Amino acid sequence: MIWRSSIGSLWLLAAPAVAAAQVADGGRGALRPYVHVLVAYAVVWILILVWVWWIARKLSRLNNGHGTPEQGSITESEGL
Repeated sequence: MIWRSSIGSLWLLAAPAVAAAQVADGGRGALRPYVHVLVAYAVVWILILVWVWWIARKLSRLNNGHGTPEQGSITESEGL
């Protein structure tokens, strides 16, 4: 499910660059050679945001005590 929303976000980010590449310079496309670079930057930013969200979710589980020892939380019997 998250991959569908990521792909949708990628298209939303790439659409203005593609439209600008098609309109600029008499239809030849001034940004056309660089569209793949813009898409690559968008993908990297999306991956970084997902990674930060994932870490924040794991930290909140540990801080709230919802994690089990199998999930990586530290219990009082382990000497924390």
